[in-house]
Amino acid sequence: MKKINEKRVFIGVPISTVIKPLLAVLKSKFTGNSEKINWIPSENIHLTLRFVGNLSIKNIEGIIQSLEAEIIQNKFEMVIESTGAFPSSDSPRVLWLGIKRGAIELISLHTQIESSLLKITDKTPAKTFTPHITIAKIPQNIVKIDVLPFLNTVYSPIELDVNSICLFESQLLQEGVKYRILNEFPLN
Repeated sequence: MKKINEKRVFIGVPISTVIKPLLAVLKSKFTGNSEKINWIPSENIHLTLRFVGNLSIKNIEGIIQSLEAEIIQNKFEMVIESTGAFPSSDSPRVLWLGIKRGAIELISLHTQIESSLLKITDKTPAKTFTPHITIAKIPQNIVKIDVLPFLNTVYSPIELDVNSICLFESQLLQEGVKYRILNEFPLN
């Protein structure tokens, strides 16, 4: 439960609108089921490097300072070129886009962020990190949905320059989730 003096935060890579046309194609793969799927609004699409959760406002400045000191990653290019489902295609709950080139750099960033957070918060490190971009969530009450057309979608690789990472606030509003950048950290 979020308290008044807390913000719900995560660290991630903003994703530009270049994937917006792809989202329409991917939605069309679910004939008759697309309305049952909770698609992430295009303005909220990002790549999460670390979900922190509810954090005291007084600790946010410490996280900003620690990330500024710890992040030594160079700019790099990321290529989006696959689709997937967590935890499996038989029982999907999350639909995602996969990263080919740039995955090693994203894992390195994740490791640097984990190291930085250990110095500031008592949040336990994430167990594993698989670079991906969540584009939809499937509610628990949908027992069976065919994701094979989605998984078999072929599209041209999408190249994105990763020049910075951001500390986002995730605001849970009545009209939906809204993300706000609290701080941007340029890469070298």
